[in-house]
Amino acid sequence: MTSTTDPSAHTDHGRRQRHRTALREASPLEVSAMLSETATVGPDPAPAQPPALPLDIPSGPGFLSGTAGESVPVTHGGRTYRVREGDDLPSVAARFGVSAPALVELNGLGRRPRLRPGQILSLPERRPSSGAAAVRVRPGDTLASIAAAQHRSRADIRRANAMGESSLIVEGELLALSGSGAMSQRPLRRPEDLGELPAVAADAHGYPEETVLAARINKRSLTARAIPSRRAARRMIETVAAEHGVDPQLASAVAQLESGWHHGVVSPGNAIGIMQVTPHAAWTASVRIARRLDVLDARDNVTAGVVILAALTDVAADEREALSAYYQGLRSVRAHGPYPDTARFASSALIIAERLRAEVRR
Repeated sequence: MTSTTDPSAHTDHGRRQRHRTALREASPLEVSAMLSETATVGPDPAPAQPPALPLDIPSGPGFLSGTAGESVPVTHGGRTYRVREGDDLPSVAARFGVSAPALVELNGLGRRPRLRPGQILSLPERRPSSGAAAVRVRPGDTLASIAAAQHRSRADIRRANAMGESSLIVEGELLALSGSGAMSQRPLRRPEDLGELPAVAADAHGYPEETVLAARINKRSLTARAIPSRRAARRMIETVAAEHGVDPQLASAVAQLESGWHHGVVSPGNAIGIMQVTPHAAWTASVRIARRLDVLDARDNVTAGVVILAALTDVAADEREALSAYYQGLRSVRAHGPYPDTARFASSALIIAERLRAEVRR
């Protein structure tokens, strides 16, 4: 159950805008099976060395062709695109409503797909958007991710389901993908109908009410999930980090500061779990590795955090800037410099990482 702001507006690969001034500008609550997150900004430059795609992605026909779950042979759609400065694989895929794996397959881009300005990409055939009449909400879905997968706008889906300005969706419900909503039988969902919700981990003063509500919903959802021990979480972080070419001790240091290696922690800003990943950041990481990630699942949460850290390490000047960007967002760090709490976070993470490295060397 997750919610997000506009995933088509790719963020600094940082997982959230933690600062409350930014949170006041956050989009309204979007609960997809039911989580939420905060406002985002424009794309960062493409990394100098893109992370490798996961090994379990098939290398032959059968890649997803712009849909969330249907495997079809990739075919040329009769369209091409000239790569521009700053483009990367996820941004091009999102712009044309196709999947990143389909672009990789059709253009033979390999496991480390690097796009060059001026490069001509063949675009896969896009599935007609009139296919499915409705879609059932799955755990981790958001209104925005459903809209992107089905090549609709969020406004179209809201209209079809008589949702008004709400973005609240519930796991298991059936959403119409088109229509005026005049015949919709979908019940209106209000926060007061959600029942008793647990408190989040810190003072929520100054955070948007909708964001805090989503965080509390996510906190309740986590109680129904398996919460690994801190020891198991740390082993998981080290394993996933090694798989993605990230220093395991650096990733562990981030997780220790963020959550104390505890998956049950949810911040008032709706940063969730071990790596304190927002739903939108998880969505961005999902696009980057071409695999759907559920931010409430401990291993997927770690994967999202590690993928974000890997992307930041690729483009940052050094580890300190990468850590600052993980906490604050790279674009914000470069525009405004690290905020005081960001600087403390980065310094602490570097100290903890060095201590963990020393332990490994013994």
